[in-house]
Parts: sequence; structure tokens; C-alpha cells
Amino acid sequence: MVERIPSPGLSAPLPVRAAQAVERTGDPRLEVFQRTLSTLLGSQLQASVMSRMQDGSFMVRVADMPVRMMLPPGTQPGTQLTMTVLAATPQPTFGLGDATLQGTLVPLSANAASLAASVAAASSRLLQAGGQAQAADLSPAARLLGQVLKNATGAPPLPTLNPATPLVPQGAPDPAQLAVQLRQAVAKSGLFYEAHLAEWAEGKRPLAELMAEPQAQKPAGTPPTDPSLSQLINQQLGTQESGQLVWQGQLGPQQAMRWEIGREEDERAAPGREPDEAGWHSGLRLRFALLGEVEASVSLRGSQLRIELLAKPGAAALLRQGAPRLQDALAAAGSELAALRIAGRGEAT
Repeated sequence: MVERIPSPGLSAPLPVRAAQAVERTGDPRLEVFQRTLSTLLGSQLQASVMSRMQDGSFMVRVADMPVRMMLPPGTQPGTQLTMTVLAATPQPTFGLGDATLQGTLVPLSANAASLAASVAAASSRLLQAGGQAQAADLSPAARLLGQVLKNATGAPPLPTLNPATPLVPQGAPDPAQLAVQLRQAVAKSGLFYEAHLAEWAEGKRPLAELMAEPQAQKPAGTPPTDPSLSQLINQQLGTQESGQLVWQGQLGPQQAMRWEIGREEDERAAPGREPDEAGWHSGLRLRFALLGEVEASVSLRGSQLRIELLAKPGAAALLRQGAPRLQDALAAAGSELAALRIAGRGEAT
């Protein structure tokens, strides 16, 4: 049973969407890879060790997909391995002898992959009509970009978007302070460095803020082919392409948190009519000691706010009890609550 909170001007509740797998949002290729592995559970696959990363992990080609994983000490690039598919979800898992290995799909945006493939194709020898081969002539910038995108396939995730340090080392978080921390996590991630640089040049942003971003903290002369910078460029392309970013870290010790931010267009616009002002969607997934996992979905368009909370049935009942306090707090902050939905997993909707 889903309760609606009575309030003047409060619209009908939002429909509940099924909780999605965490990995699906980050890279659509993962769904295809997992689907392939799900048909091969218990089967053996041949895997090729492509390279060894600076952190000791390896790039391995499995089922025609580059996967990053830890391998036994002494493994050398070029080695052929026979792995057993143990699981496809929630994370691809393989057996190698007595070891159990988990693989992470190499994060490469579609734009970056397409651009890298184009550069690689142009770098190859082209056949003329007469059958003679001619080497393509690429500009230095194109060759540099190709190398940058190639290096991004083996770089670790961005520490600014995947920090190891909890936001709140101990105690209960202060909402106002936590909001500032999350805002800074996005602003200082390096994804918007060029835009911030332009603002600084116009006198709209202090130099101290600019110097706190990863690009400014690199030693002078660091080439863009540096693995961390290559991954940052790749992530910038991915964010531009998808219109969303994902922050994954810890709220408190051993308390995983996933936060998604994305721009959403107005799907209600009639054909031939310009859509209204684009809104923003934010998704948050947290696990609490007493409530268990709680998933929040927030949509903001103009001043209208729509909130959807999904939790286990017992936790959902507690959240409903506190809903009037949430409504009052939003009203005090000047936000118009257009709809609120609180549902328990497995409850009839």
C-alpha cells in the first residue's frame, strides 16, 4: 500500500520504477557482456592477457571484450588463460584454477571508442583504386588524441568520482555540510575544468578554486597521454555524450553510496512544440544499518520537485511516518513538492 500525503496543490504520486542494477547506468556495453556470459555459466573460455597496469591489475580480453582484473603474481602479457564463467551478475566473475576473479569492464565512452576507432582506421594503410597501399597522413593533434584514448582503456577510475575516503568519517552527517561536500565533489572532479577556466579568465571564478581541480594539480609538463589525464578526458567525453555523471564512494565507513546526476528533457512536449525548460534528475542509493537499502529518485523542473523513495516494506512504513517532516522542510526551503511516492519493494502498486 502506497500512501499519498495530502497537501494543497499536491499532484498524483509518481509511478514506481523497478530498481535498476548499479552497473547498467555506467556503461551500456556491460549489459551485452553480462547477457553473453549468462549463456556460458559453467563453461570455459579462452582469455588473452593484453597488458599489465601500473596498479598491478591486468587488461584481459574475454569474449571479445576488454576486462580489467587481478591475476596471480607472475602472469605475463601475451599469456593465454582458460577461465570458467562463474557468474554474470552483479559483477562478471571467473574461476582460474583455485582462484576466483572479478572483472570490471574497461570504461570507455561511445564517443571515445568511436573516435579511437576512427583514428586507428586512419592510421592503417589504405588501399587505392589501383591496389597500391598508401599510408594515411594524420595531423599531430589527431595522433596525440588517438594515443590519449588508447591510454584511457587501461587507466583506473577517476579518484575524484570514486574516492576511497568516506565523506563522513564518523557520526551522523550534517545535511548542510554534506550538501556542500557533494557539490564540491562534482565541481572539483575535473569534468568541467575548461568551463571553469573560462569563468576564471572572465573574473567570475577565483584562482584558488581552479587550482583545486586535478588538471591544475598535475606537475607542469605532464603530457595528456598520462593515464590519469587520459581517463579524465575519456570521462569528459562520456559525460558530454550521456548528459549524466555518476559519483561512487562512501557516505560513512563501510557505507557505500552511489549518486547519479542527469539532465532530462520534457517528454510531454507536443509534436512541433518546443519542449519546456529541461529538468534535472538525481538518483541516490544508500544502505543504512536499520533501514537497509534505500533508493531515492528526485526530479526537479523549475521549482517543482518530485520525489520517489523505494525501500523494504518495514523501512518504507517508517519513511512514510516521517514524510510530513520532509514536506515541511522542503516548503521552508522554498521548494514546491509536486509529488511524493514512498513504496516498499514487492508491495502492490
